Amino acid sequence: MLTAFVSDLHANVEALEAVLADIESRRPDRILCLGDIVNYGPDPEKCLRIARTMDLALMGNHEEAVLWEPVGFNPIAAESARWTKAELQPGLLSDGGKQANWRFMQELPLRYTEEGMLLVHASPRAPTSEYLLPSDAVPILGEPAEKLVECFALVERMCFVGHTHLPGVFFESGGFSTPAELGGELRIPENEKVIVNVGSVGQPRDRDPRACYATFDGEVVRYHRVEYDAERTCAKVLATKGLPDWCGRRLLKGE
Repeated sequence: MLTAFVSDLHANVEALEAVLADIESRRPDRILCLGDIVNYGPDPEKCLRIARTMDLALMGNHEEAVLWEPVGFNPIAAESARWTKAELQPGLLSDGGKQANWRFMQELPLRYTEEGMLLVHASPRAPTSEYLLPSDAVPILGEPAEKLVECFALVERMCFVGHTHLPGVFFESGGFSTPAELGGELRIPENEKVIVNVGSVGQPRDRDPRACYATFDGEVVRYHRVEYDAERTCAKVLATKGLPDWCGRRLLKGE
């Protein structure tokens, strides 16, 4: 079975459509979304409609922020979340599509497990909120960070996450490897647990502006980068009152 993993779409429909076209060329059996469908970008409704057609989607911290409050968000993220909520929240006279999108967000699960595989948006111990960063894989006095030790204790064999927008793999034995360091793919070790960050479709932050996603055939994880019209998305953000300009400009640099 070939599974395509997408995450952190962030209301960027140009990136999402380009990625889906690339995914379809690989003829996957299913497409799974690891959350953060909305916020930052100008097309939250379109991205939600597309996400509703996927085989699975999880709750991300930005869905939580839009549904409730952007607690702990920086000013740019909070301002964007408030705009997104105003765009999506249905009123008494809202059409069925708007109501369906809102209900879809409300019903997103926090985690999904399957045959030794765990899926969450952020981390095994805090599914929507905890950041697992490459710096966490650096030993402290020769010992792995407590954060990773506790996370790996909750993983049977492998875990797929997003959230940081930084693709790469954490190894239980220690260390973090980027897709470049892995040659673009990883054969899952037989005797070691891994946490795989699939990267971001809608807002890459590894200084590569191309959209990022991953596929898994049961043995090998492969990373894929896809060109899309980031200039168009940026222009739409700049033209949208209520969305901070930085939400668009950062797309051009992948940061």
